[in-house]
Amino acid sequence: MSLRGRDKEWVIWTFYLDRRKSRSEGRKIARRLAIPNVKLSEVVMACKALGIPCRTEEKKYPKCWWEEGGRVFVPKIGSKPELLRRIALKIVELREKQAKKGK
Repeated sequence: MSLRGRDKEWVIWTFYLDRRKSRSEGRKIARRLAIPNVKLSEVVMACKALGIPCRTEEKKYPKCWWEEGGRVFVPKIGSKPELLRRIALKIVELREKQAKKGK
């Protein structure tokens, strides 16, 4: 990716939302809002449900290069911490719907 696009997009790594990670390992939201075992596909589904256009890359998070993960690029809309909270809440909602559907 060229540096030109960075002023128009935010990068959201799955580790930003992962409850299993500490702040120093990359988590960006409060642990009470974070989700265990976040998948790239869940972040994409949450973005789509929120009406946020996104594109993905299956890359390794530099601090935890041995673990699976990925990143999503989204346009800069509002504040990044608020966007991360909205995505996390939507993932919880989608997981609850999936659990009800499975029963």
